[in-house]
Amino acid sequence: MPMKRVKSILTALIVSLSFCLPASAETLYSWYGYQDKSYKYLKKNDSSSYKSLIQCYESMINSQRAARKAVPPGIYADYGWALIKEGNREKGIAMLKKEMELYPESSVFINRILKRFTDEQKK
Repeated sequence: MPMKRVKSILTALIVSLSFCLPASAETLYSWYGYQDKSYKYLKKNDSSSYKSLIQCYESMINSQRAARKAVPPGIYADYGWALIKEGNREKGIAMLKKEMELYPESSVFINRILKRFTDEQKK
């Protein structure tokens, strides 16, 4: 097979495959720097990094701009647990329940957390 024909076939293949790719790579969720902020909080564990992480949770919950327009899995649970640790029990439990509502597959795990938390409150 002549080299010119091989190049033509490869070029045609590349061009045809490029039409299969989406025009824009829109993400499913808006993360608002969550990975960086959660890492900093876990590393530093100070009030500044905690406040930044809480603001990130609130941004993700209040204004999702990405393709799904939904809060990423686990965010309501993380935020709820942070609220409970902070002393805001009612809102924290509401966030944990919201996680189960949106992502039913998390209910086994979240129910264990809720049970352990309510058992500790009874003591």
